[in-house]
Amino acid sequence: ERKAPPEQLPIVLQVLLSQSHRLRALVLLGRFLDMGPWAVDLALSVGIFPYVLKLLQTTAPDLRQILVFIWTKILALDRSCQLDLVKDSGHLYFIRFLDSPQVPSEERAMAAFVLAAITDNHPKGQAACAASGLMPICLNHLAA
Repeated sequence: ERKAPPEQLPIVLQVLLSQSHRLRALVLLGRFLDMGPWAVDLALSVGIFPYVLKLLQTTAPDLRQILVFIWTKILALDRSCQLDLVKDSGHLYFIRFLDSPQVPSEERAMAAFVLAAITDNHPKGQAACAASGLMPICLNHLAA
């Protein structure tokens, strides 16, 4: 069943451009994406992808958890983002997140899922993650 996109969805995407409201907009977007595959489809159809891809360049620690959650939702449904994530070095964001000892294990698991999706049947993603030191990080988590 296709549902009409909420009228507010394009507005939430525009609010992502405002640094002072970005966290709240991302939380709202995350709640929307959590409603199911239809919500992810609608968000992608109104142009969420370039916004959240660009936000992976941010170093703001308060955005890290919600961005990982959003990317988990997107990649669970649509693996076509792999190429752009690797091309823009987005995989590095998730590798750093996975390697952060202060991040709870549930959130590191989401980052691991995103990295698995980036590498799934994608040789360039596999090579980029391997070259970025993902394997030693994963092995450290297994040993812990």
